[in-house]
Order: sequence, then structure tokens, then C-alpha cells
Amino acid sequence: MSVVYETAHEEELNCIMIPVGQRLLLLPNVCVAEVVGSSRIEVAETGPAWLIGFTGWRGETLPVVDFGRMASGPESEPIKPRCLVVMNRARRGDSAAFYAFAAESVPRMLQLTGQDLISAGSDLGELDVMHVEVGTETATIPDLDCVEREITVWSGVPENRG
Repeated sequence: MSVVYETAHEEELNCIMIPVGQRLLLLPNVCVAEVVGSSRIEVAETGPAWLIGFTGWRGETLPVVDFGRMASGPESEPIKPRCLVVMNRARRGDSAAFYAFAAESVPRMLQLTGQDLISAGSDLGELDVMHVEVGTETATIPDLDCVEREITVWSGVPENRG
């Protein structure tokens, strides 16, 4: 007779914590294509307050987004980027496949389980899915669909709804 032992093993998710202004964004690693230096930003002459400018990356021109200003409006303090987090778009459509979040310092990699995340309040903004406590810090899980919709609307590229 064979005995099968089961272990209670919860899967870990590789995440990245991105410092953007007064908040930390928490995202799965699969959302991030690469972290690059911020020295190559071409400042935008026009556009919404959240648009810092553009950067070249792998032959493409990407918009650089100040998440704090996109979430809180132009009255919030602009970010002073130290690096850029190049994001894989969740919503491809006819839009560019990538954009970049400006980060005030180098993002941190984390491995988390569901037990590591504790809900931290319900005062959610339009671009927030959830606020969570990760250890001693509070982080925001952003609504990337909303972020990408804002970028698409601003760029004038129609969304592919199919």
C-alpha cells in the first residue's frame, strides 16, 4: 500500500514594487518588459499633465507616464524619474505595445503569496484596483486597463474592441 503525502503549498507570484511619487505600485513581473535609465527622456511640449515625455526603447518611441499625476491630477507634485519601467500593454489593439512608468528609485522585486497581501483600505481612486499592505508598506495595485485606455485616448489611436 502506498501513502501519498500532500503538502499545503501556496504558489508564489513574482512581483515588482515601483516607487511613483507618494505611492508604491505593486504589479506582477509579467507586466514589466524592462527597467531602464531615465536619461533618455525627451520632454513633451504638449499633452496631458501625466505625460512626462517620450523615450526611445528597442526602436520604438514610448510615452513616459507619471502615474501619480494621472491618478491624482495636475495639481499633484511631478515625479523626478530616476528610472523607467517599460510596461507590456495588456490591451494591444492598434496601439503601441509598450509604455513606460517613471519611477523615483529602482523598483524592488518581491515574491508574494496571497497570504502576504492584506487589504489596506477602501479609499480607491479611478486608477486603483486595491490598496494592500506588504510587510510594513502600503502599495497600490493599479488598474492597467484604465491607464492604457487613458494613453490610447490621449494618443488618438482607436481601441480594438474585438
